[in-house]
Amino acid sequence: SQDLVTSSNWRGAALRELVSGQVGRYGADPVRSLRFRGANPYLNPNAALHIGLAMHELAVNSVSYGALSRADGFVEVTADLTAASAGETALSLTWAEAIGANDNQPSEKRFGSVALERVVPASLNGTAKLEISGDRLEYHLVVPRSNFETD
Repeated sequence: SQDLVTSSNWRGAALRELVSGQVGRYGADPVRSLRFRGANPYLNPNAALHIGLAMHELAVNSVSYGALSRADGFVEVTADLTAASAGETALSLTWAEAIGANDNQPSEKRFGSVALERVVPASLNGTAKLEISGDRLEYHLVVPRSNFETD
């Protein structure tokens, strides 16, 4: 994500390119392993770096324990522009994957979950929730309009 930000003269990065770059960085072919749908806002530099951190943590975890650890695995990333409080638009970003029953999945909080649930949303004045239930992992991040452009 830092490469994208610096190559844009610190303007930021397009969300789809950022997500695809993070998934592709870990050996997963993003054409096959990433299903991205929805809005493609242009993130400001701070949002690009922090959302990039979240996508990095999710991709690394997925390659180690989740969908991207299997040849036929894929992740779904959905980006929606939604109405937030005071009539502002917010970006609602969801990463979802089937993780299967895996005894190797760490159960205690690690750096990745702390970054996903605390560092990233706090840095963007947003909210986040990481849910792992049975055979599915979902990460939801909502960030206010001040973090992106849609034009």
